[in-house]
Amino acid sequence: MSLFAVGLRSTPDDLLAILGIAIALSAYLSGIRLYARQRIADIPENDPQKEERKRKIQIKLAWLTLADAPMVFSAFLLGLTVLWYPVTGFRPYASFVPLGMGLFLFAGVAMVIQHILAWYDTLSELIDHVALNIMLVMLIVAGVLWWIFLYLEQH
Repeated sequence: MSLFAVGLRSTPDDLLAILGIAIALSAYLSGIRLYARQRIADIPENDPQKEERKRKIQIKLAWLTLADAPMVFSAFLLGLTVLWYPVTGFRPYASFVPLGMGLFLFAGVAMVIQHILAWYDTLSELIDHVALNIMLVMLIVAGVLWWIFLYLEQH
């Protein structure tokens, strides 16, 4: 919530930092998109499962769009906020910052969820489900302990 509050009463330096992160993440997501599209193009024409393989990649691309599109629009709105006044001399719309920050937050959450699901898929292929469940419980316990120590340190 503090990141969102920073965006509402932010300086151009704060917005430039967040804009830089949004642009970097947009480039990252674009690279993944280009790689996936190349994988579709690399499927041989005579492959009997071509349509099924192509469809699986397209579904993954659709899920990627849940993070990619809001991140691009966030970068656009935050970029307009930072550059609008120096270029045109007009004040940007007040709604650009909260909307850009909200899109940034939504895209970030979507990326985290997608990464967790990808990690789970990868680990479930490599590790027995019992071991995977033990690892997940250990991660949850570590997260709770980390949160407790942070809470205690602040109070």
